[in-house]
Amino acid sequence: MRLCLVIVLIVLVACTKDPSVQDLRVSNEHNLTQPHIQFLGVGGWLLHWKGEGLMLAPSFSNPGLFGLRGVPSPLVLANERKIDKAMREVRGFGDVQMMLVGHGHYDHLLDVPWIVEHYMPGATIYGSETVKHILHGFDGLNEVQVVDVPPGKMARLRKPGESGPLMREGEWITSEGGHIRVMPIESEHAGHVAGLNLIPGGYRQDLTKPELSLWRWKPGQSLAWVIDLMDDKGEPVYRIHYQDSAATPPFGFVPDFADKKAIDVEILCASSWIQVPHYPQRVLERHRPRMVLIGHWENFFANDPHEPRLLVGQDVRAFIQVVQTTVGRHVPVILPAPLSEVAFPRPEKKPPL
Repeated sequence: MRLCLVIVLIVLVACTKDPSVQDLRVSNEHNLTQPHIQFLGVGGWLLHWKGEGLMLAPSFSNPGLFGLRGVPSPLVLANERKIDKAMREVRGFGDVQMMLVGHGHYDHLLDVPWIVEHYMPGATIYGSETVKHILHGFDGLNEVQVVDVPPGKMARLRKPGESGPLMREGEWITSEGGHIRVMPIESEHAGHVAGLNLIPGGYRQDLTKPELSLWRWKPGQSLAWVIDLMDDKGEPVYRIHYQDSAATPPFGFVPDFADKKAIDVEILCASSWIQVPHYPQRVLERHRPRMVLIGHWENFFANDPHEPRLLVGQDVRAFIQVVQTTVGRHVPVILPAPLSEVAFPRPEKKPPL
């Protein structure tokens, strides 16, 4: 069965294409002033705010079968050389206190142990129970606090037949300096082929060693994240929503907050978007962001971040057209190159009292 799935994957991604084939405009800016966010490739992002940093789990190793570009490998291993090379182009990682992980698949979690151990040993990793169990297999994380996010800290979806509001507000996790706060939201992982998730499940016990098999990097509970960048008075200046996998509505939706603060920046995942009905339309209709960033759009099998390619069957152009049609032409929709930066919009003016 797994051999058949590998063959399916190879057929789907063995031929990679340049973004120009789909007439895509890839943003590739660098050395911007704050506030901005840096796209690290796949599902990884980095932002800085008032002397504090936050990273969304990056993927630099991106193993391919025998190093062949565009072909997945059944064995996955962190490539320290590629990680180190990429981290030399990451600006200001030294102030990162928080590392957010959406789910446990290797393209989101494989490089986290090496990055945290060698570049940000003081950072705290936030993720699901499965993420915690997978990372326990890496001895280098013994001195890093890996925090599990129990269901009680997620905005909970209403169950069938249950009354009351669709979602309830979860709990904020605040940075040490108090200028960044985050909230995990219950989400899901889109299917890979024909709506099927080829690597499902999770873990309930700690692993004793790093996993090498692609099939053993189980996702566990997928999480979306709300990220608030706060002023000195403790009020949000920017509100960011991050979705690291396409998800069936209303999974991943931001709850109704008492402060009525809108979403300034929406970060969407392009991968497998066609596998989920009403994605990304419904999340955009609910959040009405002022800017949309597209991540996880490029080939991540033995890729070169400086020459990003599309996966076969990944119609990113159609995805962007759906996004632009939903949010309107006045909202910028940006497809960033790996390791490039994107400037945030100006802070939204508060309405007069």
